[in-house]
Amino acid sequence: MIDIKNINWDLFSFGKSGRSIKLLYNKAPVKFQTSNLYIPFGVKSSTKEWSVFPDYYIDCNLNNADSPSAVSFREFIEKLDGKVQEMVKENKEMFGSDDLNYSPILRENGTYPKLMKLQIARDKNGNFETLFFDEKRSKIKVEEGNIEEILCRGKIHKCIIECTRVWVYNGRVGSVWKIDQSRMSEFSKKNDENSETQIIQENSVYTSCGIID
Repeated sequence: MIDIKNINWDLFSFGKSGRSIKLLYNKAPVKFQTSNLYIPFGVKSSTKEWSVFPDYYIDCNLNNADSPSAVSFREFIEKLDGKVQEMVKENKEMFGSDDLNYSPILRENGTYPKLMKLQIARDKNGNFETLFFDEKRSKIKVEEGNIEEILCRGKIHKCIIECTRVWVYNGRVGSVWKIDQSRMSEFSKKNDENSETQIIQENSVYTSCGIID
């Protein structure tokens, strides 16, 4: 997993796996921990013709607090967006087109804060692969029947996310991100946005949760 405080930007690259294009860091899939993220709309779902199971995803706002971890993550994700866009321009032959428009990781949301789309991972049998934990690092069992309650509007969580692939479609190129682990907070947007430190200090450590303070 990448330490976002100690990045060598020259180690980012694209790699091909069959027909898929991967975003890599030091030849491994790009994976890192976020700061606290806000869920403004709740979990959403979409269906595909070839699957009997719906895909679930959430749009998240970045933490706008002035805490060091929040500022560090915002700076990192914005620089990563720029780096991927630069790499796309330098590797047009890989995408089979000289005329590509980049879809950023952080997408515009009108006059509201930018959004980051994160997928909830499922296996071929429809089981959720994303691991969810509460504030005390106890595992939360997420199923079809309770996912909308757990990932409801107004929740705050911290994640380990991974780039699963880089997509190309109709002259556009972008990246897909999934949540490996999510640690939910009991705090909501109504609380002080600088409460991230308080949330962290109240947590104890269990080896089942890989999200660090």
